[in-house]
Amino acid sequence: MILLNFHTHQLAETESERRIYNLIVPQSEDELETFPEELPTGRFSVGIHPKFISESTIKKQIEAVRILSKHNSVAFIGECGLDRTAETALSLQEQVFIQQIRIAESVSKPIVIHCVRCFNELISIKKVVKPKIPMIIHGFNNRLEIIKPLIERGFYFSLGSALLNQNSNASQIINQIPIEKLFLENDDKDLNIKEIYAAASSLLKIPEADLSNQILENWLEITIS
Repeated sequence: MILLNFHTHQLAETESERRIYNLIVPQSEDELETFPEELPTGRFSVGIHPKFISESTIKKQIEAVRILSKHNSVAFIGECGLDRTAETALSLQEQVFIQQIRIAESVSKPIVIHCVRCFNELISIKKVVKPKIPMIIHGFNNRLEIIKPLIERGFYFSLGSALLNQNSNASQIINQIPIEKLFLENDDKDLNIKEIYAAASSLLKIPEADLSNQILENWLEITIS
């Protein structure tokens, strides 16, 4: 049984795991000069996280995403998006996010979204930009009233360690997500992805093998279509 780890900051891959490592574009001029020093093995994503946007180097950051987006091993663009807790002005975050959506569109690759307390803005951007690529919100752990309009607008969702807490929002709403729109991840947590699959399987009341197969089908759907 192969377990797809949709979004991770962990380099180590377990025997039964297929991970998508997240490569974050740095902020500083010095780091950008040598970025990336070494590419991850296997499939990975690349993007400018909203907390790491730098006004002084943003053109170089965008160009780094543009160049790497064409690499055969890049599965997704991101994580990128909007974060109301970030120091960067939300207006600049929106500009950078839209530029990365445009890059993702140009290479026909899905985009992985980091969104914190900006779901209305996210919906508005999708409505205005009208991207044709799949858009996946990672680390989703929000209330039912937030996820409903996102489901209606065709977003995908990747859930993570919050599923280990049965009282979390993620645990409460996982049954509301169409299973063909679902992914699982361990993000930056030091957790075996098997633990998250086991929790999701229990909450969904389906065998882990069936869940794994469905998520692999979801993966093929967004990367081949």
